[in-house]
Amino acid sequence: MKNTVYYDAQCPLCSKEIALWRKLSGERFEFKDVHSQNFARQQRTNMLKVLHLRDEKGSWHIGLNANFKLWRSHPIGWVSYCFSIPGIYWLVNHFYNVWAERRYEKRYGCEQCQL
Repeated sequence: MKNTVYYDAQCPLCSKEIALWRKLSGERFEFKDVHSQNFARQQRTNMLKVLHLRDEKGSWHIGLNANFKLWRSHPIGWVSYCFSIPGIYWLVNHFYNVWAERRYEKRYGCEQCQL
């Protein structure tokens, strides 16, 4: 099983970032649009909110930790170790989650109306 990144291809910023990671990653990662997958409604909603990565062993990495897993496979991975220091991790994770929630609400708003 290959590392698989699940992302929101309808998000312009997400798509730009994934396009960069595709170039840098070669064949190490597979990238899948959440919208093109056959997920149950609640799972799809959760996966659209933050980045998800399923590693080669089948373990899930979600949100900031999914980003860290992706970063650590490249030369810029050292940045994720700096962000992993306990107090810094809490702060970066908090900002990531606030940003992700706002991005989701702005993009999809009412869950029943949009999905």
